[in-house]
Amino acid sequence: MVFRHPATRHRILDQDGFTLLEVLVTLVVLGLLTVTLMQGVRVGLQAWALADRLDQPASGLETTDRTLRHLFELASPGEIRSRQPPLTGTGHALSFVTMLPQGFGARMTDMADVELRVASGHRLVLLWRPHYRRWIVAPPPPSAVTLLDGVERLDVAYWQPPSGPQHGGWMTAWTARELPPLVRLHITFLSGSKRNWPDIVVAPMRELPSP
Repeated sequence: MVFRHPATRHRILDQDGFTLLEVLVTLVVLGLLTVTLMQGVRVGLQAWALADRLDQPASGLETTDRTLRHLFELASPGEIRSRQPPLTGTGHALSFVTMLPQGFGARMTDMADVELRVASGHRLVLLWRPHYRRWIVAPPPPSAVTLLDGVERLDVAYWQPPSGPQHGGWMTAWTARELPPLVRLHITFLSGSKRNWPDIVVAPMRELPSP
């Protein structure tokens, strides 16, 4: 029978198993990996579901309508001391800063620079990239999301409220340092298309989601 010193037996037991601290660290790392994986899967499924809805003619129009209203309703009013207009637009395209909805590859709380216009191939596209006050490096090219296919033209109008003797009315361009009270979007589809949709009239206004 072999007798060992107590200190020797203690070292042997330490070599045969894991300490409680090692087990806890391993569980924490596994938990973080699981959460990260689940978030990635969720974003992927939301983007897949959004793309599938946009592929359907009827539901695609409804989804586009909801998406555009979301973007305008959460438009940023701009920084107080900034000389840059919070929204710039022409009669057929516009750009502003807003909060992206889920399903665009970003978190719901992410602010983004977005541009809405008709691209080649008769596609109504939303171009976006993360919003930063100052880019340390050259900004990346924007990501493009096709909202609708078969679009001939996008007509945009901006409501100018009356000021003094001047009457209010719809403008075909906007460069003011405040958001327009109303924006009107009219989508014209290709000739022969059976699709049509009423004008989208929405009031741009930043409404942060309640915690």
